[in-house]
Amino acid sequence: MRSVEYAVVGGGAMGAATAWHLARRGAEVVLLEAAELASGASGGPGRRGVRAGGRDLRELPLARRALDLWPELDSALGAPTGYRRNGLLSLYDVEVAGVSGRQSLPARAQAQQAAGIPCGVVEREELDERQPGLAEDIRCALFTPEDGTADHPATTRAFAKAAGELGARVLEHTEVTELVPQPDGAVVLRPAEGDALRATRGVIVLANRSTPRLLADSFGLSLPLWEKATQVTFVAPPPGFSLNHQVGHTRRSLSVKMTDEGHVMLSGGRPGGWDPGTGVGRPDPDVLRASLADVAATIPALAGAEVLAVDAGRADTSTIDLIPVVDTVPGFDRVFVGTGWSGHGFALVPAVGEALTTWALDGERPDTLRPFTFDRLGVGSRR
Repeated sequence: MRSVEYAVVGGGAMGAATAWHLARRGAEVVLLEAAELASGASGGPGRRGVRAGGRDLRELPLARRALDLWPELDSALGAPTGYRRNGLLSLYDVEVAGVSGRQSLPARAQAQQAAGIPCGVVEREELDERQPGLAEDIRCALFTPEDGTADHPATTRAFAKAAGELGARVLEHTEVTELVPQPDGAVVLRPAEGDALRATRGVIVLANRSTPRLLADSFGLSLPLWEKATQVTFVAPPPGFSLNHQVGHTRRSLSVKMTDEGHVMLSGGRPGGWDPGTGVGRPDPDVLRASLADVAATIPALAGAEVLAVDAGRADTSTIDLIPVVDTVPGFDRVFVGTGWSGHGFALVPAVGEALTTWALDGERPDTLRPFTFDRLGVGSRR
């Protein structure tokens, strides 16, 4: 049986980043992926938001740290992540004017600023300069200038490549089916095929939608999560169209980004169709119609834009309070878990990987991870 200090289960962005951080600090680490790198939620077309704006307050310290790390990643990893910092405009319109809309903006800005997230309220006149062509009923926005986007598969592969160059072993097509704690504190990882692996200092499970099954089979631990596949639509903009920033809408499930190919990407969290038996998502025509209607009502120039592609093939896991679980398995303090990213974990990747590495190597939970416990969800082991 082979031995290693740390094993990371899951070859998505979180797993690859954590393997890199561990290797960077001199740990012996193996990264195990059941299929191929970035084959799950960390894959797929388009760009993903790197945002602090609009987050749960408990996530803001992690988001602040992540915003510090993202601009340096290409250099640190020696490979491109596709990161661009272009700012996020979160739009408010007349239908939510009042206590829940315009009047709440100074408080929202203050909360983000208190966490070190630069932001400010933008009135209509400045909005017309920042992003021409917004619908007339848009009155104001919360602007978060340090937000941006990146390429999620490229980022995942960059982390994994850099981890390998530091000595980490990256094993694709290696599915872990069970974790078996040993009396001496080590953990044995049993794969679907081949020899078992002994992790002497810790296992970090970052396998996203495979995590609940692995924890149930290994520890009898039931996680209150559900799966969804967010639907993403790509449309062709009219000639001369430009998008200066990411654009979101506080009342509509809408996020608008430009792709590297010059297409417009529409997302915002709406799930597509889902088959729980096969674990496969599929495009939902009703969701497509709703997305197209929302973008036309927000940016009229995109009304009637040609639909180029619709994708709902990347499943993610969600928690009831829409923030992740990043914790140790109850009773097993050498088994770390990160799951339930609820569709917005990508931006936090470099900060979560760094914090998990600090916890695993130094033995103390970082303050940035303290809100994301199992016990807030009433989780315990049956064994």
